[in-house]
Amino acid sequence: MTDIKIYNGNQIGGCITVIASLEGKVIIDFGANLPGAEGADLVFDWEAEHVDAVLFTHYHGDHIGRFKEIPHSVSIYMGRVTRQVMTTIAKYTKDTEAFQILQDDTRVHEIRAAESFAVKDIRITPYMVDHSAYDACMYLLETPDKTILHTGDFRGHGHRGRKLVTMIDTYICRRGKRKVDVLLTEGTMLSRLTEKVYSEADMMRDCIRLFEKHRYVFLICSSTNADTLATFYQAARRNGIKMFANPYVCEQIDHFREAAAGHWERRNRDQKTAGNYLGTYNFKYVYPYAPEKVIPAYGSSKKDVTQEEIMRSEGFCIVIKADEPYKKWMERFRDLDPIVVYSMWEGYLNPEHKAYNAKYKAFLDSCDHVRYMHTSGHATAELIAEVINTVNPTESIYPIHTENAKELEHLNIREELRRKIRYE
Repeated sequence: MTDIKIYNGNQIGGCITVIASLEGKVIIDFGANLPGAEGADLVFDWEAEHVDAVLFTHYHGDHIGRFKEIPHSVSIYMGRVTRQVMTTIAKYTKDTEAFQILQDDTRVHEIRAAESFAVKDIRITPYMVDHSAYDACMYLLETPDKTILHTGDFRGHGHRGRKLVTMIDTYICRRGKRKVDVLLTEGTMLSRLTEKVYSEADMMRDCIRLFEKHRYVFLICSSTNADTLATFYQAARRNGIKMFANPYVCEQIDHFREAAAGHWERRNRDQKTAGNYLGTYNFKYVYPYAPEKVIPAYGSSKKDVTQEEIMRSEGFCIVIKADEPYKKWMERFRDLDPIVVYSMWEGYLNPEHKAYNAKYKAFLDSCDHVRYMHTSGHATAELIAEVINTVNPTESIYPIHTENAKELEHLNIREELRRKIRYE
């Protein structure tokens, strides 16, 4: 009999799911609690549990942050971009242990969308979804007696989210031909029902207008949020403006660009132009910030100019952190009256919220012109309901990754599904 155990499902971050069949046992995600969370991270008894593999849904710290604790005998599965992003983080933070684990091909196995693999008698298939991490995925697990869908984090309002429900219906449920017994769904937004959900498309539209009026922009956003970086990049390009960042951010952006290129190569493998169209994530004109660097024979004049001269004449979008060293970058262009755009969750700026970040708040308070533009990485309550109705699990529904699990009972789902809701 298949057994499912959920740890920390009643919080946003550090949620761990253990699925055991007759022969195999896997964990989905092994991350750290979010900043400000009550209590310590879960103490997991690896010796007693005898886990065969850990499957990671994506590279956010609350899902993958404790991967160094995984015993050497346990296999690790993650997407290629997740591996690349984590490797770059390890390299720049000089985390030798993490770097060595991620480089070990005998332990770390890269997954690909819709390509199944087996852990003993558990057949596992990942399906890529829209989230604020590039290669986030759902996992379909098929044991001898159960079919389980673990959604991981997902949404429908990002650049790749419009066909999420169609994907689930077509490829996971096979239009009702494959029955899913158990659904484990994230419910982050169930505790933020009053929060306005701002789509990436809406934000791109507003960003284009922003760059029409303000050609000098410092952007505060996550270095691993491919969609937000793409939104600002594309909006800047529409206005003839280049993007600049430190070498670490540029390396992360290269991972997203290369992954998008590979996606289009697979879609167009029989065409001569395969890989040339990178769509939203082309990131062709992103440069390491080096204002004194000389660019030889630049433009139609063919004159040598510095990067700073180009930035001053053409405009810029510079990716920064809300950290004191970046004040020097901003001071250099103070005479241009630049603006600062904060594109992260505003809960970090609220002193009454447990995730409050005093450093972020102080940094923004010291800036003259600040705009707030952010897109949530999580599904709306309406989308969660639509996913539940589409999957139509035969046995049970578990809300995870949420501080308001009971709200699931009030969603617009069929009554027979409401009766299948269970709690950890």
